[in-house]
Amino acid sequence: WAAYDQPRLFSETDVRFLATLSGQAALAASNNHLFLSAEVGRQRLAAILASTPDPVLVTDHLNRLLLANPAAWKTLGDGVSAGEGQPIERVISYKPLLDILQISSPDKLSAEVTVAKGQVYLATASPVMADGRLVGRVCILRDVTYFKELDTMKTEFVNTVSHDLRSPLTLMRGYATMLEMVGELNEQQQGYVKKIISGVENMARLVNNLLDLGRIEVGVGLQLEVASIFEIVERVTSTLQMQASQKNITLTVDMPSDMSVMIESDNALLQQAMYNLVENAIKYTPQDGHITVRARVSAETFHFEVQDSGIGISPIDQPRLFEKFYRGGQREAREQKGSGLGLAIVRSIVERHGGKVWLESQLGQGSTFFVEVPLRQSDGLPKPG
Repeated sequence: WAAYDQPRLFSETDVRFLATLSGQAALAASNNHLFLSAEVGRQRLAAILASTPDPVLVTDHLNRLLLANPAAWKTLGDGVSAGEGQPIERVISYKPLLDILQISSPDKLSAEVTVAKGQVYLATASPVMADGRLVGRVCILRDVTYFKELDTMKTEFVNTVSHDLRSPLTLMRGYATMLEMVGELNEQQQGYVKKIISGVENMARLVNNLLDLGRIEVGVGLQLEVASIFEIVERVTSTLQMQASQKNITLTVDMPSDMSVMIESDNALLQQAMYNLVENAIKYTPQDGHITVRARVSAETFHFEVQDSGIGISPIDQPRLFEKFYRGGQREAREQKGSGLGLAIVRSIVERHGGKVWLESQLGQGSTFFVEVPLRQSDGLPKPG
């Protein structure tokens, strides 16, 4: 030992002391290594986030802001850059973004956020799970302003063309129906005339669907009225009863006979959405099938379901089924005539009413479409009921 002039044997106490000391030294070295590794990882993550053009936010399970990259500072304001560790409602002023960050759902959520400069971002918040528990969220915002502008231009173009097509289509149908007045037609000529009229009617239906969809998408105000849910459902199902009977399909309505609840809505649009769903079920249900329409009310929400014994929808097609012009990949679906706009119109109408629409389906076992719509749309009219 350096402190002793003469050789000295280690005592048992000395050995224990040295063992403890060496253990502490090893632990300190290990901790230092872990710290350096974590620091390297942190610096690498910081460098990646700093170079990412998309705003990124990270929150914890208490909805506090843990991290925001420079792109988020620039996009969402100075409050975000100085807000780490603060509750997000103190540093973020955009409600759609707050909504998807604060909700406790374990699902991935998305929302459109329009920032102060007029740019439109698609915010996607993904849950961070640990041991089956939600411990926070990671939110990425992507600038979709350019695509929104393109979509607006496309919608305006389609609406203009659709509107201009109405007059010639009406003219074509009129002259086709008048051909018999000019002279007697033989059987072959009558067949040709029927095909012309059928084609014109299909085109007119497409044009009307495009115009309806355009009116909904541009945000034309809802024509709000208070009406009986029972009467709306009865009107839709009775109108389609004949169409169902032509395929020997049993169309059943499951709704309390004494339902007297009123709903505040754009009745024409809501009825159109329900009509499209039931008509769709009839179209894709084979002969001798059955369709059940259910209507219920709970709290402040109207629940509407259409269940069929049809061909079903493949898992690949389901996520895109409510897109404009999308047609399923199944042969049976392709064989059915249609514009591919019916379900897109349903979604637009339901969302304009602050509701949601979704489906459950299995191939060969049929499908069920669900709609939920609030009973009230504003404070301007008396409460339904």
